[in-house]
Amino acid sequence: MWCQRLAWLLRGSSGRRWPRSVAALARGHHTAPRSLRCAWQLHGDHLELTYGNTLMRLDFVWLRDHCRSASCYNAKTNQRSLDTASVDLAIRPQAVRVDESTLFLTWPDGHVTRYGLEWLVKNSYEGQKKQVMHPRILWNAEIYRQAQVPSVDCRSFLETDEGLKEFLQNFLLYGIAFVENVAPTKEDTEILAERISIIRETIYGRMWYFTSDFSRGDTAYTKLALDRHTDTTYFQEPCGIQVFHCLKHEGTGGRTLLVDGFHAAEQVLRRAPEHFELLSRVPLKHEYVENVGGCHNHMIGVGPVLNVYPWNNELYLIRYNNYDRAVINTVPHDVVRRWYHAHRALTTELRRPENELWVKLKPGKALFVDNWRVLHGREAFTGYRQLCGCYLTRDDVLNTARLLGLQA
Repeated sequence: MWCQRLAWLLRGSSGRRWPRSVAALARGHHTAPRSLRCAWQLHGDHLELTYGNTLMRLDFVWLRDHCRSASCYNAKTNQRSLDTASVDLAIRPQAVRVDESTLFLTWPDGHVTRYGLEWLVKNSYEGQKKQVMHPRILWNAEIYRQAQVPSVDCRSFLETDEGLKEFLQNFLLYGIAFVENVAPTKEDTEILAERISIIRETIYGRMWYFTSDFSRGDTAYTKLALDRHTDTTYFQEPCGIQVFHCLKHEGTGGRTLLVDGFHAAEQVLRRAPEHFELLSRVPLKHEYVENVGGCHNHMIGVGPVLNVYPWNNELYLIRYNNYDRAVINTVPHDVVRRWYHAHRALTTELRRPENELWVKLKPGKALFVDNWRVLHGREAFTGYRQLCGCYLTRDDVLNTARLLGLQA
């Protein structure tokens, strides 16, 4: 029966038959030496390949398009040379062969494509579903304190790859990292930031001073407490990393609140997966309208609260800011109430006291925050308090990490 069904698939709805060599291959399952745990089987439009514990379904056009031969791929530039639009969308291999480590495909024009089996496991859809793009350690306050994550000395950070790598590893795993013994000036903070990234200039400038003078139309420029939030949710792409450095505080209060948004979202997923799914599917508008002094801005960003990679459901961005969330007018009424329930579930997790890490920023200690993951806030304060900081481009930070051999 299996052979009859496959023969029908090989003929296709048009009645066209495959080349005899392919039809011959399709008469049964094909298995490499038993020690390899490898077997393959042809279907109408794809190759089914099992290697190790991974069952892969590899489309024939995909297999031709990703050929790494010298004529199809430039190994010096790591770029595709093959014109994908030139590949016949009905292409099928004339011959298939597997040895101990490699899949060989011969195409109708005689071109031979070779794939390492390990490469296929890593790069197939089925392989990617099993992989984590960004390894992380989710934390609450107790977990973070017990980890005793060290700060990195400023000189080591600036002058050695070892210090920079240690800092980036901490940052990638926890979403926050500290640098100690930084000269308490905006200029030295700028040098620090540029060690890992290009500074992202925004409507707030390149490097900014931050006081309670209400010089900008934002609650942050007051002495009031700030609830946990992520910044620039009203950008189409929220800023990736934020740098804080307290230059001076003559008064009381003003501790910084940090909450791992991914840890909170994980609790929602575990307790009410339907809430997690809704928060990852409903698009919302966030808006920033400013008319203060010479500053006139109207920014709008759109996206769900939780953003996940669709192939493995891995969370990569949380967009949470109750101050800047605009009118909810992007979903029908029967979804709105369910969204409020889901939002309440996430807010409950974010506000659990055990998830709150409170730190006192002081001159000389710079804080880097992953704005796509960790929410920050502030308790009310008295007296004069001045911070400086900036936003960094996420791509450049991750690029620096990868060049140092880290998974990012």
